[in-house]
Amino acid sequence: MACRSTVRTHVPGYLAALGAAVIWAAYSVLNRRFADVPTAAITVACAGVSVLGAAVHLLFERTVAPDATQWLVLAVMGAGPVGAAFWLWDHGTKRGDIALLGSLSYLAPLLSTLLLVISGRAEPHGIQAVAIAMLLAGAWVSVRSSRAAR
Repeated sequence: MACRSTVRTHVPGYLAALGAAVIWAAYSVLNRRFADVPTAAITVACAGVSVLGAAVHLLFERTVAPDATQWLVLAVMGAGPVGAAFWLWDHGTKRGDIALLGSLSYLAPLLSTLLLVISGRAEPHGIQAVAIAMLLAGAWVSVRSSRAAR
C-alpha cells in the first residue's frame, strides 16, 4: 500500500513531465514550419519562460537565495550549455536532419547516466543497463527507419 500512495503523491509530477515531453516533441516537429523565424527568437521565448518560472516560484515555493558562486554557475550554465542547447536545437530542427537529430538526442540520458555512475554520484544497477539497451535500440530503430524512408 505504501508504494501506491507514493505513486499517487507523484502523479502531478508525472503528468507535468508527460506534458513537457509532448510540448517539446510538438515544438521539435512543428518548428520546421517556422524556418523563416530567426533562431535568435528563441532568446525571447526563454526570457518569457524565465519570467513565468520566477512568478510561479514566488507564488508557490520557498526562496533560497544562491550565494555569489552559485549565481555565477547559474549565469554560466544559462549562457553556455543550456543557452547553446536551445539555440542549436532550434537551428537543427529548422534546417538539419530531424531524424538524425532525434536519434542523437538519445545520447543525452545515456551520457548523463554514465557520467553519474563514473563520477560516483550514482551506483550502477541492472535497470540502468536495461534502460541503456532500450535507448540504443530506439536510436537504432530510428536511424534504420529513417534510412529505409530515403
